[in-house]
Amino acid sequence: MDLLKENIMDLVKNLLRPENVYNLFKNLGYEVFDPSYIREINKLVSSKEISEKIQNIYQIAFVKNQLPIFLVETTKTNRSFIRQLVQQFSSLYQYFLLIVTGDWKEYHFIIPEKIRKGPGEFQLKITQLVIDRENPFRTDLEILLDLQVKVEDKTSRDIWRKWQEAFNRERVTERFFEDYKKVFFAIRNAVKNQGISIRQAHEFSLQLLNRLMFNYFIAKKRWLGNNPRFVSWFWEEYKRSKRQGKVKPDTFFSEWLQVLFLEAFNNKFIYRSYFGEEINHILRMAPYLNGGLFKENELDRTIDVQLNDDLFEQIFNFLNKYNFTIREDLPLEVEVAVDPEMLGYVYESLANVAEEIYDRQDLGIFYTPRVEVDFMCRRSLVEYLHANIPDVEKDIWYHLLFDENKTAAEKYLTANNLWGTLEEKLDALRVIDPACGSGAFLVGMLLVLTELYRLVYRHLPGREIDVFNLKKRIIQNSLYGVDVMPWAVHSTELRLWLQLVVESEMELGELKKNPLLPNFNLKLRVGDSLVQELGGVDLRVRGKDMPSEIKGRLTKLAREKEKFYLNDSTCKFKNPQAMLEEEVRIYRDFIRQRISQLGQWEKHGTQPSMFETDNGSNGNKRNRQLEQQKQNAQKEIAQLKDIL
Repeated sequence: MDLLKENIMDLVKNLLRPENVYNLFKNLGYEVFDPSYIREINKLVSSKEISEKIQNIYQIAFVKNQLPIFLVETTKTNRSFIRQLVQQFSSLYQYFLLIVTGDWKEYHFIIPEKIRKGPGEFQLKITQLVIDRENPFRTDLEILLDLQVKVEDKTSRDIWRKWQEAFNRERVTERFFEDYKKVFFAIRNAVKNQGISIRQAHEFSLQLLNRLMFNYFIAKKRWLGNNPRFVSWFWEEYKRSKRQGKVKPDTFFSEWLQVLFLEAFNNKFIYRSYFGEEINHILRMAPYLNGGLFKENELDRTIDVQLNDDLFEQIFNFLNKYNFTIREDLPLEVEVAVDPEMLGYVYESLANVAEEIYDRQDLGIFYTPRVEVDFMCRRSLVEYLHANIPDVEKDIWYHLLFDENKTAAEKYLTANNLWGTLEEKLDALRVIDPACGSGAFLVGMLLVLTELYRLVYRHLPGREIDVFNLKKRIIQNSLYGVDVMPWAVHSTELRLWLQLVVESEMELGELKKNPLLPNFNLKLRVGDSLVQELGGVDLRVRGKDMPSEIKGRLTKLAREKEKFYLNDSTCKFKNPQAMLEEEVRIYRDFIRQRISQLGQWEKHGTQPSMFETDNGSNGNKRNRQLEQQKQNAQKEIAQLKDIL
């Protein structure tokens, strides 16, 4: 095992041709066939559309005469093709291991699993490990080592369990979180020891790791020097410059990272002589990301800390172990890697082990698995559609939202000319998560709505829209989130941003001209959604007593918020603070008008619309009631003045 552990990196880097893949499995303890054993494609794949994209199928082994291992050379390796390919093999074999490559550089190691849906009904779940043979990650190599056959593996069931355990994403999640905690608290302690409050140190540590991990995700788009490992390369360049005496020690954070975060991603980069031409060019061409994550904020302005190089060595030793994938998994398509959902798991778990900085000991924070989130989203949409298109039986909506094969539901909607109605109801949908946590429900709803809109558009002419703009529009029109914890709102922002980043096909030139990311500041708010009063006075602004002038101003503000979200250059308000100040002005004027209305009652004895009139004939009783109402009005005026 020790010898294999030493050699596994070389074995993976040498996966240049079929014989090398056979050799890898031979070293893992499998009895392999001769590499010349090539299977006939049409014997394994019945679909002509799929078989046309396959060049060769090699059978590497047939473990215990029960578990086949196939190597498939293809011209495509996208998600939809891989699912169709696995479905073809699943019609012949219950259990198997599939290795798919299109270029002998990137390899997809895949195992299937049939999930029971109902009596006699199953759904195919696909779990895959994607390995770049030129740059394998340490955790990827450890997963391959876990496939090794040992003496105690006596049956095919033992081997299959070994494969399942090796491809267990939860194991990677737990390992990542344990490593994250060590690094997080190392940063927090380093900051706290420089005289910073524990709460600020906590928020600073979260922000730093947020920004670093976001860079690991976007580097996968090759937007930073066409380098999928830009961040670790950036760190190595700093160390090289330090050895050459070009930069001072312990300046990576202040002189390198802050320049990347606050200048390069905001189209404000200024040439630095100590960077050299290559880095200056990369940072000058960095995408204009916009969005709150890389905007200078109060933490950036008020916390002046020095982070030493040893601390960053620890940070990068941790981050460089893991393969970051930008696409969040679907319930039936799982990649054994660190995806944006991990941010949610990390923050929710971290809050529960760092409660000393918050006012409450019990934060009520729980991690909800994506399968449950997906079910909640689909179930909610079934109820919404049934309530708003009541003539359609609820079963139709269940089949449309839950079935893999939606043919029957599609035929029904087509026959009854309901696709246009469905589109209208989706356009009218508003979804709010009043305690959004790390955004699991909002991301889940975004994914389900994207799937549903794309289905609708296939049946309606002239609705072509790319996935990036579709997701951007869904977030703009339909999704809202509130949470009392700022870190939760930031986590939700990150995950929604990454949902857009993964779909963007913009070239670097375009990314320089226009900000890629919308402003989520006014879609996701920090606050307590259970509180509808301020100082004991109900301030709901949509009621019947809302003055028409205030309603008009709110309507205009809503339009300006849309412009702000879209980074429209004609937007009246250029930052969230200006927008919030306008909200405050409207609320102030609303309160003043209520004070004026109540004052009219005191002055003229005329009851305003917010009080009910007593029509009884008993004058004394009416006078007593009016006097009581007058006292109530005076009391409310005093309260409103305090609020004002």
